[in-house]
Amino acid sequence: MKRSILTFLLAAICASASFAATTRFIPDRSKISATVRDQSAYKALTDRFASGQKLSAPEIATVYYGTALQPAFNPNQSYPDIARTYAAGDYATALSLIWSALAKDPANLYLLFTGYGSAASLGNQEAASLLQNRLLQVCDLIFSTGTGVSQDSPYLVVRPSDIDEFLIKYIQPKKINGRAKIGNLDACRVDIEGIDNDVIMYFSAFN
Repeated sequence: MKRSILTFLLAAICASASFAATTRFIPDRSKISATVRDQSAYKALTDRFASGQKLSAPEIATVYYGTALQPAFNPNQSYPDIARTYAAGDYATALSLIWSALAKDPANLYLLFTGYGSAASLGNQEAASLLQNRLLQVCDLIFSTGTGVSQDSPYLVVRPSDIDEFLIKYIQPKKINGRAKIGNLDACRVDIEGIDNDVIMYFSAFN
């Protein structure tokens, strides 16, 4: 997985602007909003995602970006009980709390990655595989929304914490050298394996 990500990043860095324009997946906000308003349709979709089904790009976009359109959505939502129990090595309790949180926040990358780590640490391969399936669908979607290396083609996320989860655990740079806010974009300067110079990666919020 990491090797294919690096290959695409190298291509994106070297390619013309037309490459970015032709390869991006642009979420259809109007269709996502329509599905979110139909709560039964949205729940059916999130139930399929939770069961481990492979969704199409528009479907996983509806699950993930639809999160930001929920009335109670808080982009800065944190889970201190999960963070505390996971840091303490109490993976069974952490995983139990994560399943409960995922029922309301099914595409949260912090929950999915931490749940995967908890399940793997417990040797629960079934849960680990299911959570890995879900987190990769979300990360693959984010990766498809832009080249990430141009202000005109940022990666699209729904919450600030998703930047770190996606960047550190999915892109896996050798080092993060700095961060800055450029207009409405978040910019991260990173060392990428196989690339001599620093790369600036851009993120935009779906709102």
